Amino acid sequence: MMAVVGMLVHNAGIEIPGMLSISEGVAFSDIPDGFAGLFSVPVLGLVQIILACGFVEGAVWPANDYSGDYGTGYLGKTLEGEKLKNKLDLELNQGRAAMLGITGAMIQEGIQGQTLAEHIADGGAIIIPGLI
Repeated sequence: MMAVVGMLVHNAGIEIPGMLSISEGVAFSDIPDGFAGLFSVPVLGLVQIILACGFVEGAVWPANDYSGDYGTGYLGKTLEGEKLKNKLDLELNQGRAAMLGITGAMIQEGIQGQTLAEHIADGGAIIIPGLI
């Protein structure tokens, strides 16, 4: 879900001010939308992203018996039994749906050459009233 939100935020022109790489002279505003942006990030920046994700996955939230369980509860509440299983299943299914959503947006960009925001602006996306 964060991937889709991040893509839409960047497509809307909302960017972090400042430099992405001082040594290479790359500002955050220099990074284009879509796949082209991936290839505009300096190699060491991509390495930092991969290492940070690996650290979070391996040290901060290591795998346990309950996929989707971060051990924090919600609003101070903890669940047990069937309610816990139900919430964990919901978390996994929503994560899978989010992965399909970002994958679909990336495939659409590769086929049509338009970012998701451009596709929506051109009227190419079917948006159901009331969902947004």
